[in-house]
Amino acid sequence: MANPAPDDLRSRLNEFKRYRNEHLSGDEKGESQVFLDRLFQAFGHGGVREAGATLEMRIKKRDRVSFADLLWKPRCLIEMKKAGSDLSRHYRQAFDYWINAVPNRPRFVILCNFDEFWIYDFDAQLDAPVDRVSIDQIDHRYDALSFLLPVEVKPIFHNDLVAVTREAAAGVARVFSEMHERGVSRTAAQRFVLQSVMAMFSEDIGLLPSGLFTRALDDSLGKDSAYDLVFGLFREMNTPGVTPAGRYRGTPYFNGGLFSEIFPVEPTKDELEALRRAAETDWSAVRPEIFGTLFEGSMEEGERHAHGAHFTSQADIVKIVNPVIVNPWRERIAQAGTIQELQKLLLELANFKVLDPACGSGNFLYVAYRELRRIENEIQSMISERRRGGLAGQTSISGITGNHFLGLDSNPFAVEMAKVTMMLAKKLSTDELDDHEEVLPLENLDGAIRAADALFTDWPQADVVIGNPPFLGRRRMIRDLGPDYCARLAERFPTVSGVSDFVTYWFPLAHAHLPAGGRAGLVATNTIRQNHSRRSSLDHIVDNGGQIFEAVSSQPWSGDAVVHVSLVNWLKGAEPGKKILWLNDGQLRLEMDHIPTSLSPGIDVTKAAILPVNKEPQVCFQGQTPGVTKGDGFVLDRATRRRIVVDPRNRDVVHPYLGGREMLHDTSVDRWVIDIPETDSLEAEARYPTLMSYLRKNVLPKRQEKAADESSRNTPLLARNPKARVNMHHSRFLENWWRLNYRRGDMLAAISSLDRYIATSRVASINRRTVVCFVDASIRPGDSMTVFSLDDDYSFGVLSSCFHDVWTRARCSSMKSDPRYTSTTVWDTFPWPQNPSREVIAGIVNNSSEILKEREKYLDRGVSLERQYESLNNPGNNRLKTLHESLDRLVAQAYGFSLDEDPLAQLYALNQDLAASAADMRGPGSHALGGVRISDSRVLPPIA
Repeated sequence: MANPAPDDLRSRLNEFKRYRNEHLSGDEKGESQVFLDRLFQAFGHGGVREAGATLEMRIKKRDRVSFADLLWKPRCLIEMKKAGSDLSRHYRQAFDYWINAVPNRPRFVILCNFDEFWIYDFDAQLDAPVDRVSIDQIDHRYDALSFLLPVEVKPIFHNDLVAVTREAAAGVARVFSEMHERGVSRTAAQRFVLQSVMAMFSEDIGLLPSGLFTRALDDSLGKDSAYDLVFGLFREMNTPGVTPAGRYRGTPYFNGGLFSEIFPVEPTKDELEALRRAAETDWSAVRPEIFGTLFEGSMEEGERHAHGAHFTSQADIVKIVNPVIVNPWRERIAQAGTIQELQKLLLELANFKVLDPACGSGNFLYVAYRELRRIENEIQSMISERRRGGLAGQTSISGITGNHFLGLDSNPFAVEMAKVTMMLAKKLSTDELDDHEEVLPLENLDGAIRAADALFTDWPQADVVIGNPPFLGRRRMIRDLGPDYCARLAERFPTVSGVSDFVTYWFPLAHAHLPAGGRAGLVATNTIRQNHSRRSSLDHIVDNGGQIFEAVSSQPWSGDAVVHVSLVNWLKGAEPGKKILWLNDGQLRLEMDHIPTSLSPGIDVTKAAILPVNKEPQVCFQGQTPGVTKGDGFVLDRATRRRIVVDPRNRDVVHPYLGGREMLHDTSVDRWVIDIPETDSLEAEARYPTLMSYLRKNVLPKRQEKAADESSRNTPLLARNPKARVNMHHSRFLENWWRLNYRRGDMLAAISSLDRYIATSRVASINRRTVVCFVDASIRPGDSMTVFSLDDDYSFGVLSSCFHDVWTRARCSSMKSDPRYTSTTVWDTFPWPQNPSREVIAGIVNNSSEILKEREKYLDRGVSLERQYESLNNPGNNRLKTLHESLDRLVAQAYGFSLDEDPLAQLYALNQDLAASAADMRGPGSHALGGVRISDSRVLPPIA
């Protein structure tokens, strides 16, 4: 169905507006469906049902079923309220519906009271709609609702607060950068900009007399001095009482924190003009919970960086704050039957403390504060409604204090930004709830939010712990934090594995800090589910009386587009009822009796046993690691290889070279690697003089540089503790600088008797099955490859089956969200078929041969393996897909498994069975099986 022409659409919407005004009174229960049907007709549909939307759609929550007025996946959800309703009071209900409307969660949510449409994009901003359209404007403002058209059109919104906040952050970042670049100290420049930010907010949200700061800037750009005018205002903001007269008459006292230190400087004209432009922003529309992150991230690079910086979306923060804080309080409110019980909840709420031990600029604390203020207001409203006459409707005073929102962070400026964020939270909550709370003077939060290293500081007592601790892999920890700091970490936290991500240190600390029955929710890289990181964090929690009650297995993090994270919410104690695990990037909700520490559904394979037969003899290897590959080094292109092998003595140690990416993306090999086996430099010089000369020029300087860097990192650590364990990798590599970092002699020995071997890329794709390949034995595999010293079609078939693929995904580590093959967790535990029949073996061998022929046919036509296997996800006839489906059935027969049951559960049961019996176990490959090879397919070396 085509969209109506613009004139026709306006005419339809005018008719819709007339119908509402003449025929509908705005009764939520009796007229909502008629209103919605007419709305869809106006936008060019036959009606709601003809468009494919559902009225009164069931949405399942943890403990009940609710009904959304209209759900049209994946476009929108509409919730109707009676005419005259204050829609701001209902966004929480709309958000709850949206978060649970999975799979295919709708992009937009509309709250409507028959006369206004409040449009929300919760992925972008939570508290405020991205647009508000009255029914009187709808024929002119339909562009904000254009996603309702039959053919969806991108809407145009007029209340994009994220864009406003980016602009504001960019403006003040420019002021900071210019001041700091001309010699103003970082502390003075930061303090000046923060005080200016508070002044601009205060003008626009009613804390300062209107225009007071802006006029000071205007006059400073004239003949007067900003040194007197601007800093004079800041001094008045730090003076108790209200300024009685003069230029700054009516200026209230703010507090003794932010304005307690004033560093007067004379801003330049450019700086004042930039600040004046920033003051033109409507700061009441700036979102404090993301401003700090955008501003902090842009200070070094100024305005340019502010427009590209990532921030943690409020919707993602709520995935921690709701389960840990909001939902438990709402459950308690629902159970309170009397005014006395509600008053007791208010008293407890006033003493409730929240801690973020890695608070940054305060985003999590800000969201938690505003949510708790809403909960408090809800309780107060319930008390008021239950009173009969007399005290009903009296103004309530908030008992929630900013000093109960506690934060630690190692970045002093982030801490100051967090205090500003939390100071503004009180005013914004007061305005939202219309509770007439006294806002000034602002609370001094110096004791609540402190600059300190949370890993070496005692944490303040709190009822819950929330936050987003820093992500840093082990190798980057040593580089960014230094070996001395890492050594102190190891001394203080001996139970945390030395190869765990930095974020894992926060989990045992948070769990130990919780009171009995306390809750915590932290964000971590999704490696938290895997191997050493899991054992140091989630396993520790569960082993020490904790229970995961809600988690997101893995999702891209809004705070950094290249990071995939897990969100884990747990309780110190036990909680009855179902637990919730979010899958598919948080788009699929799964109820479980128990969430395992692997954060995966179904069978928990984290305790799969290592099978000795898989390790001896060794069959699975990582490819060679050159160590120096960028520019001229061990890995050669065709032209460099041609120059080097002019000397015939070099040809024996220059080999074709294949990486995982080339195997998947290319159709031929076009790189070579220098692999000198000699361990004595003089012998290597005698055998390969020209080659050694090449390496001395292109490899030795890089090895020397890395060894020197390593030594400079280790020296202070060894001076402090001569027995400290330090990395000596690069020193060892320097001793054999002409050799690859890791030559993998054991792998070379294992494949030396074969004419081909099986390989796969160590990092696969989450969106397609793992691809394995035969490779000619003359080709050296790079370290992005996993190598199996197997050459038969039966082994190829088992490793290409869905059973090996599902085990890989369950037991592997990951690179972002993509599976990464690890021999210790995947291969060493993978059970092979124990008693396959000859007929099934022959079927697997023949099927594998057909798969290889089919692949070669398309490789010869320039279609890479990656493209071939991505095509398996598409509908339609595909012979390669059919062959793989047949292979899966045959391998299931070899195992004796059913394709109708969970393959992972069956493999785990076999693993446990074999571990218990130990004797007479069949291991990898085709040992003692006949007729297992009929193909000769392989990746061939390049023609020199």
